[in-house]
Amino acid sequence: MSEAQALQTPREWLGEAPFPWPSFESVEDGALLRACFFVTELRADTTRAGQPYLRLRLADRNGLLEGMVWDDVERIAPTVRQGAYVGVSGRVGSYNGRKQLRVEALAPLRVSPEEAELFVPRSSRDPREMAAELDDLVESISDDGLRAVVRRCLDPATDVGRLFLRSPAAKRNHHAYAGGLLEHTLSVTQACDGLARHYGEDVDRDLLVAGALLHDIGKTREISLAPGFPYSDEGRLLGHIVIGLAHVEAAARLEPGLDEGRRTLLLHLIAAHQGRYEWQSPREPMILEALLLHYADDLDAKMAQVRGRLAHAPAAGWSGYDRSLGREFYRHLARERAGTGVVDAAAEGRYDTADAGPGAEDVEPAESGPGAPSLFDALPD
Repeated sequence: MSEAQALQTPREWLGEAPFPWPSFESVEDGALLRACFFVTELRADTTRAGQPYLRLRLADRNGLLEGMVWDDVERIAPTVRQGAYVGVSGRVGSYNGRKQLRVEALAPLRVSPEEAELFVPRSSRDPREMAAELDDLVESISDDGLRAVVRRCLDPATDVGRLFLRSPAAKRNHHAYAGGLLEHTLSVTQACDGLARHYGEDVDRDLLVAGALLHDIGKTREISLAPGFPYSDEGRLLGHIVIGLAHVEAAARLEPGLDEGRRTLLLHLIAAHQGRYEWQSPREPMILEALLLHYADDLDAKMAQVRGRLAHAPAAGWSGYDRSLGREFYRHLARERAGTGVVDAAAEGRYDTADAGPGAEDVEPAESGPGAPSLFDALPD
C-alpha cells in the first residue's frame, strides 16, 4: 500500500461526525468542530516568548477559515503542508468579528476527485438560471458582429466557455466561489443595460453590453478552479486583462461582420475596465461606454464585498473592519444578508499582497483604521 493510500478519507476521519461536515459559521463559539479542509496557506513562526505556533488558512465549500495550532506544534507540523487536504478537530472562536479555529488535532487526508467539490465554495444561484440569463443577454445584442464575437467567446462547447460558467471572479475579495465569475458578469451587465437606458442615445448599448459580458473573460485562465483558487502561471505572468484581450481579439478577427473600428472599441472596454493605471489597467476609460463599465464593475465588486461583511454583522450593529475599504459598516436592516448564501472571503478579513494576483479586486491599499486585518496580529507572549 502506498503512502497516499494509507491516508484516511474524509468519511473515515469524520467517523461518527456528520458528513458532509457543517459550516464553521453555524458552529457556536466554544463548540468543537470536526471537519475537513484544504490548506491554502501555512506559516510557522514563534511568539515573542519563543514558543512555536502554526497558522493555517483553510478552505472548504463554505469559504475560508483561519486556524491556529498552539499546542503540540512539533508533532503536528510535519503532518501538514500547503496544498494538502487535512482533517481538523478544534474549538471555534471569534476574533474581531471573524470566526477562527484553535486546532487540537490534525491529520492529512486522501481525497478523491469526486470529493474535491466539498472544498470549493460555490454560488447559491441556480447555474441553469444563470446560464439562461447569459443567453438572453447575448441574444439581446442587435449588432450582428458584436453578437457573433460574444457568442464565439462564450461558447459552452469550448474550454473557455465551460470555465466561464464555473470559475470564481476573484481569489478572495468578491464573488470568490465557483460560479462567481458568471454571477458577477451578469450583475455588471444588467447594471450596464440599465445605465444605457438611463443615459439614452449618448450610449452605444450593444457595445456596452458586449464589453460587460467579456470584460473578465481572462479570469477563466487567470484563476484556477481548485481549492483556494490559486493563480495560474499564465495569470501571474500576464493578468486577466492581457489574457482577455488576446482571446477576444482572436475571436473578433474571425468574424467578418465586425469591422476594425468596432473591434478596437470593444477591446478598449476590456483594456480600460479596471479604470486606473494603479489598479493595473492598461488604459483609463476614454469613451462613455468604458467609463460606465468601469464604475458598474467596481460598484458590483464593492457591493459583494460589503454585503459579505454585513452578513456576519450582528442583527443591528457594526461589521468587522474591512481593510481594503478602510472602514467598518453598520447593519441597520434586520434582514440584510449576503446576496450569495456563501461565505465571502472578504468577510474573513485577511488579504495578503504576497499572494495577490493582477486584478484590481485583489489590490489592497495601505492599511488604515482601527481594526486588526488578521486573526494573527495579537499573539500571546
